[in-house]
Amino acid sequence: MEENREGIQGEGSNIALIADSNIVFSIVVAGRKARAFKIIAEHSDLELFSPEEVLVEFREHMRKLEKSARIEFWGKVLLAFSLIRIIPREIYEDTLREAYSIASLFDPKDTPFIALSLKLGLPIWTEDKAVLRASFKSRKYIALDTEAVERFLKGESLKAIREKLYRKLFK
Repeated sequence: MEENREGIQGEGSNIALIADSNIVFSIVVAGRKARAFKIIAEHSDLELFSPEEVLVEFREHMRKLEKSARIEFWGKVLLAFSLIRIIPREIYEDTLREAYSIASLFDPKDTPFIALSLKLGLPIWTEDKAVLRASFKSRKYIALDTEAVERFLKGESLKAIREKLYRKLFK
């Protein structure tokens, strides 16, 4: 995957990323106080996509998320899911096999996120260290943590960001 700013453009001049469930769920738990929400709120040119399996994962973890969120749970759920576009499986179905061959080395549940990244050519925004490390090992997709996303949105080059992220992950 080519690592330049143009490779992360969404519609028009917007910047687009695949939001991993841990990013979405951080907003479900913390609402407007979540670091991810603050980043999204500051950048109206940021488009976020997630595979439809994020809904299944939400349902699986709903009780735990509700307990963590404590108050205004459903308001936070609506907020989180209003910030992303859910992409139907049919769109990335043809990349699931390749994604599974990558994800099966650490966590097969990450397959849909990697498949969507492969299909759309967009980086995954995640705090999952295994997904981040596998992006470097496989060289098939790009994954960025929240700090890297912030630096990218401030205009730092993707190459410099990835070099720093590599050092952070593989020190």
